[in-house]
Amino acid sequence: MKVFKILSLFIAIFLIGTITTFAQSKGTSLTQEQKEEVKKNVEAYAAALDLSVEQKSKFEEITQRYAKQMIAIKDSGDSPMSKYRKVNAIRKNKDAEMKQLLSKDQYKVYLKKQEEMKKIMRERRKKW
Repeated sequence: MKVFKILSLFIAIFLIGTITTFAQSKGTSLTQEQKEEVKKNVEAYAAALDLSVEQKSKFEEITQRYAKQMIAIKDSGDSPMSKYRKVNAIRKNKDAEMKQLLSKDQYKVYLKKQEEMKKIMRERRKKW
């Protein structure tokens, strides 16, 4: 069962990266397809983190809000360094909200999966 949760979380992280990549050509609001992807990701996180119903709805709201902010930054004409700083600030804010929402154990798993996602994104950049 734990392997299933970890696998589901990995898939969710992969999908978040896909959404982010796809969203680069879109406006700052999420399309219906992107909203559905976020919902799938939330479902995967809910299983891996064992989120309650209340946590799940708040997790989804937080995820959507920060996804919109990321899209706006990626579509902006800012310099790469400026974008990098803004993305880091957004991640810190999101992590702070997640820390308040999740239990200590859930937050540890969340951070671990965030690190895995960073590694995946670095590997993608190396291939380009």
